[in-house]
Amino acid sequence: MKRFLNAALRYATNHLINHIPSHTLRRAWYRRMLGWRIGPGAHLLLGQHIMFGGLRSGGSKVSIGHHTIINHGCLLYTTGGLIIGNNVSISSGTWLMTGSHELNHPAFPDIYKPIVIEDHAWLGLRCTILQGVTIGRGAVVMAGAVVARDVPPFAIVGGVPAKVVKYRELQDPSYTLEFSPLFE
Repeated sequence: MKRFLNAALRYATNHLINHIPSHTLRRAWYRRMLGWRIGPGAHLLLGQHIMFGGLRSGGSKVSIGHHTIINHGCLLYTTGGLIIGNNVSISSGTWLMTGSHELNHPAFPDIYKPIVIEDHAWLGLRCTILQGVTIGRGAVVMAGAVVARDVPPFAIVGGVPAKVVKYRELQDPSYTLEFSPLFE
């Protein structure tokens, strides 16, 4: 029965709720059914795909800060935990992958590690952040980058695997992301 309920919750989240053009309804679902903490002014736009272990499993491991924007069509693998700070901009098509496999173990077991994204970071279009990575405050991940190691604060990284290209000149961001489109 528990297996059926978990499958039904995943199906409802990914194929029904994430396509309803009401941010209020989606936010209520994420909070009540998945157990996420979501700050005021944060928006998760339509079309997310959320991978999780089961009914409220790992939900307390998901925290999304104030005025953070997660754009259309992102893949959020939450089983290992996602901690996303305030005023973070996550572009469309981004993958946050908290799970992997133990490559040298004969049973090939799952392993999970959290992803931490600090305040004022910007993740570019279709980038991938792998398990256990911390994206520092104010850092920028360029479009299409694959990040397998921690990114220092204010660094701009790009490539596969991602490497530091340069550093942001803005060292004290104070902006607030105000983005709340209707029906998205």
